[in-house]
Amino acid sequence: MKKLFTLLLLVVSVTLSAQASQIYSMHIVRVERDLEAFETVQKTYMQKVAQNAVDKGDISFWAFLKRVTMDNIDDEERKNYLFVQSNSDLEAILSAKNQWWNNASSLLTKEEQAIVEALSSKFTWVSDSRHIFKDEVSIQKSMGKYIQFNFASPKNLAGFISENKTLWKNHFSKNMSKMGMVNWGVGRKIAPTGMNTSSVSTWDMFDSLED
Repeated sequence: MKKLFTLLLLVVSVTLSAQASQIYSMHIVRVERDLEAFETVQKTYMQKVAQNAVDKGDISFWAFLKRVTMDNIDDEERKNYLFVQSNSDLEAILSAKNQWWNNASSLLTKEEQAIVEALSSKFTWVSDSRHIFKDEVSIQKSMGKYIQFNFASPKNLAGFISENKTLWKNHFSKNMSKMGMVNWGVGRKIAPTGMNTSSVSTWDMFDSLED
């Protein structure tokens, strides 16, 4: 079973814990030029718009993450940022309300919009891809600072998910605190599907990079 992993730093997130998060999307992007300007737009301004969507119940969770490269080498073919967004069900994630960023003009002040426009001229959004998953099993104790995603295409997908539900969930429930792990789960790919994409993703979230 081929496995690829992606390690990311959680830059900022907003969540509505009262609403179950069954479906989530991973929007992976490649941004170039002034990355600090891009991060400022997301952390300072788009977070405000995302928080409004969470408060209204349009989405249940949103996070902005930055890829960590151990060798400090920037591969131009590699995506460097990730947006994760959760909803209660597939209908909600396909709803127009899910596109909360379209409300930015009504939520940000004219001064804030001008700042966003100026910052946006400094970076280029080169490429992106969006993937939708169903949360099959997870343990969510808290939000950590670092998360590792593992992607795979097991021959027996149902068996892989069943094993995680019956074996690994129990293991992590007992040992997460010893490992510094605060969040774990398995997501089954809903779309896109095919020969050149993984069918499942697991994640491990920690408080520190060392863990």
